[in-house]
Amino acid sequence: MRDRDLRALTRIIETRGGFGHWEHLELAWTYLGRYDIETARRVMASAIRHVAELHGAPNRYHDTITISWVHLVAVHRRGTEASSFDEFIAENPDLLDRHLLERHYSPELLASEDARSRWTEPNLRAFPAHA
Repeated sequence: MRDRDLRALTRIIETRGGFGHWEHLELAWTYLGRYDIETARRVMASAIRHVAELHGAPNRYHDTITISWVHLVAVHRRGTEASSFDEFIAENPDLLDRHLLERHYSPELLASEDARSRWTEPNLRAFPAHA
């Protein structure tokens, strides 16, 4: 992970006081402002793995969930002129719904080891295109 990407992660954690759903979205928004979606996905995965390892829980990382949220932030980001994450999330409060992925994935698929270890396509409803 690049120093600048690690600084973004650290800044968000320190500013927000933790690393929950809101902070994950903010980090995705930040990385999508810097990189194309493929690079943002890789950097985001690295950042979340880093946090999981720091907390002694490397097995908590879930590739499908991580990549899905980056994708959803990218879809919403293309339709906004928000200059800050707070403006962006105020325009897109539906992203705060942690159950949003359940519209696209069955609980069984998301709970699977395959989905945890590598990107898995939705089995209920496809995601909207991001580009």
